[in-house]
Amino acid sequence: MEDKIEKIEIEGIDYVVCKICGKKSGRLYGRHLQSHNITSKEYKEKFTGALLTTLKDKEKTSKNSGQHMKQEKYKKMFSDKIMGDKNPNHKSKTSEKERKERSPFSKDFKKYKNEKEREDFIVTALKDRKHTTRIDYYLEQGYDQETSEKMLKDRQTTFTLEKCITKYGENKGRKIYTDRQEKWQESLLKNGNLKYGYSAISQELFYELLKFYNIDDTKEIFFATKNNEIKLRKENDKGIWIYDFCDKKNKKIIEYNGDEYHGNPKKYKATDYPHPFRKQYTAQQLWDKDAEKTRIAIEEGFDVLTIWDSEYKKDKEGTIKKCMDFFKK
Repeated sequence: MEDKIEKIEIEGIDYVVCKICGKKSGRLYGRHLQSHNITSKEYKEKFTGALLTTLKDKEKTSKNSGQHMKQEKYKKMFSDKIMGDKNPNHKSKTSEKERKERSPFSKDFKKYKNEKEREDFIVTALKDRKHTTRIDYYLEQGYDQETSEKMLKDRQTTFTLEKCITKYGENKGRKIYTDRQEKWQESLLKNGNLKYGYSAISQELFYELLKFYNIDDTKEIFFATKNNEIKLRKENDKGIWIYDFCDKKNKKIIEYNGDEYHGNPKKYKATDYPHPFRKQYTAQQLWDKDAEKTRIAIEEGFDVLTIWDSEYKKDKEGTIKKCMDFFKK
């Protein structure tokens, strides 16, 4: 007996409607259900009358929606042509300035007449991105805040320390997790893809601070545009932590935080979503992450000072003095 399916018709094509996220698709199984952390059996039991498609329906909708194209054929046709340095926009073939001019998210995008045009684009672009890794995706489906946050967390935690331990056991699970996290972070650093992690104005401050050091001591000072940011990783902790400014000899670290990117508590409430791109994170979640980062540094024997972007821009001389007083402690 065929399962009953709740469908709607769009432009002559039948679609199944997911009861969890409202997605309209030719088929609801496999990766789609995994993204909701639910099995086919659990989905069937939970949503009576909105079950998975039968094999017959899968074949029908697959043909109608173009899903019959095989993955390997797709890769051969498209992916291989733009993979790595084959991509015409690859950094080996273009300058950083050219790449910024081509990105609509960059303030240097050549089609923008002014900053307001860029801001308007970003607001519109992010608003239209109804994706399962954003909190508003679930809120718009009618779920309350608590349920939405839980569903978002489940969606984002496809690879976690806890899941590795459950699958591989305590020792092997921790090793697999930390090795993968370290490899990922090293790859980002090696390929220069962590440039978004610092701002030009933060480097301005750090070079000002460098003037107060003896030339011999500057060898132990680390920040992005000088000799790369310093990395710390404690055994059994999650991933690698990268710090903005580090005086390794005197065990001092300065974190330069953008107000929006880290949720300046003088500007945002714990329940706000201040990050301009990662809209799924509340200010509280940003604070918790920064607190964990600070904890790791302190456990490694470092003192940590946080400087906010707005703080430095408002009073550069006062901020520099604040940093120097911190170094003297």
